[in-house]
Amino acid sequence: MIVDVHAHYYPRRYLERIDRADLPYPGVAPLGAQTIDERLALLDRCGVDVQVLSLSQAQPYLPAAKDAAEAASMGNDLFAELCAEHAGRFYTLAVLPLPFVDESLAEIDRALSLSPVVGFTMGCTIAGRQVDDPQLEPVYAELDRRQAAVLLHPVGQDCLCSDKDYNLAWLCGGTFEDTIAATRLALSGIGDRYPNIKFIVPHLGGTLPFVLARMMRMTKGRGEEAIHRMYFDTVSGSVEALRCAADVMGADHLLYGTDYPYEAEEDFEERLSFFDRSGLDAATTDHIKGGLAVELLGIS
Repeated sequence: MIVDVHAHYYPRRYLERIDRADLPYPGVAPLGAQTIDERLALLDRCGVDVQVLSLSQAQPYLPAAKDAAEAASMGNDLFAELCAEHAGRFYTLAVLPLPFVDESLAEIDRALSLSPVVGFTMGCTIAGRQVDDPQLEPVYAELDRRQAAVLLHPVGQDCLCSDKDYNLAWLCGGTFEDTIAATRLALSGIGDRYPNIKFIVPHLGGTLPFVLARMMRMTKGRGEEAIHRMYFDTVSGSVEALRCAADVMGADHLLYGTDYPYEAEEDFEERLSFFDRSGLDAATTDHIKGGLAVELLGIS
C-alpha cells in the first residue's frame, strides 16, 4: 500500500469562514484546480492508494475562542464528509482551535470520534506563539494520552524569512519553520515529557539532517532522543536530500509525502519515482512509501 501523508485539501466553505479564500495560491499550486475525481485519477495513475489530508497553513487560529472552535469543527467535519464519500482513499489530520486550551481539548475528543481522523496537524507557530509555549502543555498532555500523531506545518510567517521579497517565506522559510518548531519541541523537553506523541516534521525535517550534529554538540546532546523519536516526510524532490535524511534521521522514520497540490503533475509523479534512484533497498522504500504510515496512523 502506498500512503501519501502530506497532502492538502481546501474546502471552500472553511476557507471563507477563516477569511483565507486566497488559498491555495494559484501561481504555486498547479494541481489546485483539480476536482476530486481528477485527483483520484492522478492517484490511480501513480499507484497511490491513500492520501492523508490536512489543511496546510490554513489553521483555524482566529482571535476569539468561540470563532476558532467553530471553524475547527467545521473544517474537521468537511474533511470527514469527503473521506466518507471516498472511503479508503482519504483519511484526515484534524485541526485544533489553538491556542485555546479548553476548546482544543474538546475538539481532540470530538475529532477522534470521526472515523477518518488518524491524527492532528498544527502550525509551526500558533497565532504568534511558539510551539513550546507553556500555555499549550495541557493540549500536549492530552495528545500524549491519546498517543496521537501530529503533523507540523509551516504557516508562512513568524520566521526569519517572512518578508515578501522573492517569496522567501515559502522558498526557504518553510523549511526553517520546520527546523525551529521541531528543535523547540526537543529542547523545551516537550518531546521527552510527552513521548507518546508521534510528531511528523515535513520536508525531510527542514534543515535538521544538516544541522543536527552541530546542534547536539552545542547543547551537549540535549533533546537528541526526542528528535530521533520524530518522523519526517519525504517532501523534497532531491535524491541527495533523501539520502542525507535517511542517514541522519533514520530511514525507518521517513514517510512518503507529496505536498499536493503544490506541484505540477510530473512533479507529483517524481515524488515516487525518485525512490528508485535513492539507493535504498526495496524493503526500506516499501516501508517509507506506506508500511510505516499504516503502522503509525492505523490506516487499514
